Amino acid sequence: MATPETETFLVLSCLGPDRPGLVAEVTHFLTERGANVEDSRMAVLGGEFGILVLASGPPGAIEAIEREAGALTTTTGLTVQSRRTKSPEAHRRAATIPCLISVDALDHEGIVRAVSRALHGAGVNIVSLETSAYEAPVTGSQLFRMEARVDVPSGVTLAQLRKAMDAVAESENLDIDVRSLLKG
Repeated sequence: MATPETETFLVLSCLGPDRPGLVAEVTHFLTERGANVEDSRMAVLGGEFGILVLASGPPGAIEAIEREAGALTTTTGLTVQSRRTKSPEAHRRAATIPCLISVDALDHEGIVRAVSRALHGAGVNIVSLETSAYEAPVTGSQLFRMEARVDVPSGVTLAQLRKAMDAVAESENLDIDVRSLLKG
């Protein structure tokens, strides 16, 4: 196992037609070459399956993954891209407040754009974001839900963030909840 000083990090992005076994094949490919899955996001969108993985390992393992990515494409049918990156600890932003922003509304165009622009305007970094559209149980109306995990930097108060989100909620007819994820 690599020590923290010699560990190398790689983001692997894979996209292709959904079918059973893709997660097993991709993770086998990584571990077979001596890498470890540190973090990942995977989802079916339409008929496509997307995989985003942060892998770590000794430099030789990461080089093997980069060199042999074509073999993964051949065996899985996925389009594969990779990029070296920093360790999660090296990238963590100091003095931020992690928050969860939840948005619920009747589905309409521009919700993600409006919320993300307001967050950017407030200097807030989006760490992860998920959206889904679904039918209301009784009426069948199309509803929309968005959850974003964000890092609020020092110099931006939660009151300022809530005020920015309230303005978006008013202009876009959204229900928005801002909640700190700090314990205590």
